Amino acid sequence: MSKHSQRGYTLNELLTALAIMAVMFLVTLPAFASHRRRLAVTAAADAIRSVFRGVRARAIARSRHSGVKFTESNGQWSYTLYDDGDGDGVMNDDIKSGIDRRVAGPFPLDTHMAPAAIALPPMRIKDPDGEWFAANASPVQFNRSALCSFSELGSGTPGSIYLTDGARDVYAVRVLGTGRVRILRYDSVRGKWGLP
Repeated sequence: MSKHSQRGYTLNELLTALAIMAVMFLVTLPAFASHRRRLAVTAAADAIRSVFRGVRARAIARSRHSGVKFTESNGQWSYTLYDDGDGDGVMNDDIKSGIDRRVAGPFPLDTHMAPAAIALPPMRIKDPDGEWFAANASPVQFNRSALCSFSELGSGTPGSIYLTDGARDVYAVRVLGTGRVRILRYDSVRGKWGLP
């Protein structure tokens, strides 16, 4: 037998270590959940920005208006791509009559975004232009439509798609009249929109 004694841990020491680990876990859990929600919203915003950039690139490459129309059914948002058929831009009336033809879609938008969702924020805030959201406003707003069209020069229908994490993070994917696409984040502490 060895002259050195082997020392183990007492039950009290093990319980104390487990209690410290449990407290550390409980303290970091809300921060982890908040981080996970933020990652989901930013990933969703990036995916939507990619859709806009692809449609804009298509319009420029083909020297013809291209558009993307968003539709909602039972809480599920999808998008469909269209090409202009008569030279006046992609328009809802031309889509209905078949003049502007469907190129691809519909593709689901928010099946991979949980807990992020295309929705207006749960709290009362102003949009990035400084106007209060109407009670019945759509989270997809391009003028009075859910259709964004890009010209052969790259300009686009200005508007926004709003995303929320269901708690307090709110993002907007904004198409500017120049065709540039930006992602904005609402700072609930300062009450202002800014870059993420």
